[in-house]
Amino acid sequence: MEGADYLNVTERMEGADYLNVTEPEDDPFLISADLLQWFTLVNYVALSGTISFIGVIFNIINIIIFIRLGFHETTNISFLSLTLADMGVVLMLVGYSIIYNPAMVGAVPTPQIIDSVGYILFGWPYACFSRIAGCMTAFITVERFLCVAMPLRIKTLVTPQKTILIAASFFVILFASVVPAFLASRLDRVFDPSINQTVVGLVFCPDTPTLENASLTFNVAVQLAVFIIVTVFTVGLIRTYVRKSEWRNSISSSQGSKSISSRDKKLVKMVIFISVIFIACSIPGVVATFLMMFIKDYNILGRYRNIYIATFSTFFPIGAINSTVNIFIFLDMSSKYRHIFLSMFDLRSVARFDTKSKT
Repeated sequence: MEGADYLNVTERMEGADYLNVTEPEDDPFLISADLLQWFTLVNYVALSGTISFIGVIFNIINIIIFIRLGFHETTNISFLSLTLADMGVVLMLVGYSIIYNPAMVGAVPTPQIIDSVGYILFGWPYACFSRIAGCMTAFITVERFLCVAMPLRIKTLVTPQKTILIAASFFVILFASVVPAFLASRLDRVFDPSINQTVVGLVFCPDTPTLENASLTFNVAVQLAVFIIVTVFTVGLIRTYVRKSEWRNSISSSQGSKSISSRDKKLVKMVIFISVIFIACSIPGVVATFLMMFIKDYNILGRYRNIYIATFSTFFPIGAINSTVNIFIFLDMSSKYRHIFLSMFDLRSVARFDTKSKT
């Protein structure tokens, strides 16, 4: 919102339908207000809200189990930190689904109130938790790569104390990165000339463009850096793991020694699954980020505002899936996790049929 205060933004939106600035002309990349409403209703409320609500439950279970597993192993600390970030993501998405519910939208004088509240209360916090989850995924992938590539040195390179410090640093740095955005704007009572009423809206300070651009630039840089790191080290992890496994199997068959342990195999596979899911869920957002860089009007106030909002609304269900599905990976690949899970829900009789090795 370069140099714009609330009244300027309101004037640009005056006379437009819900979440709409431009009506379709002959440009195939413009979409109608009705279609945009359908996108936001399905993605914000139906899909994102449902998946995120389930995600809150799943992440609560994950947090309890990892706390019970203790903090003696770096992997438990890393997965707990990732789960805390995922919990923040799904909580923000639940908040979005509530305020964009048609009943809520219909209860306010103007939809811009919903946009303003969502922007401050859920928008930047969602971005922050998403970046923290990405950083933790990158750290977990790099740590497991080093564990496979240099197993004799990893215990001195990555300790529980260092892992806690690194995870805490991610939270502190990423939270600090959005402080300028919160200083740039705040919720207050403002006059909306389009409805001739005083409503709750965003009030911007004189340095809003500079402050918001600082937070946005840092978060975009982190998003792209994390995506590259996770992609590169996931490929490296797979290649190194396959090469090491083949070498150890050849040594064990010729000398009768033990090949790579079942626990290490499952940890590597677990990290690979988590990383691949992260990469798959991140690709649409990375592509959209590049579109924002190279297409001038592909932004919140540009000519392609409607298609911008519609496409970004699809990222919310994808983000919800990414922050929800880890529980299935943990259940399938960690017998310690699975044992506590079954005990929590008094399913120990089922556990008798679990013949998988401990991880």
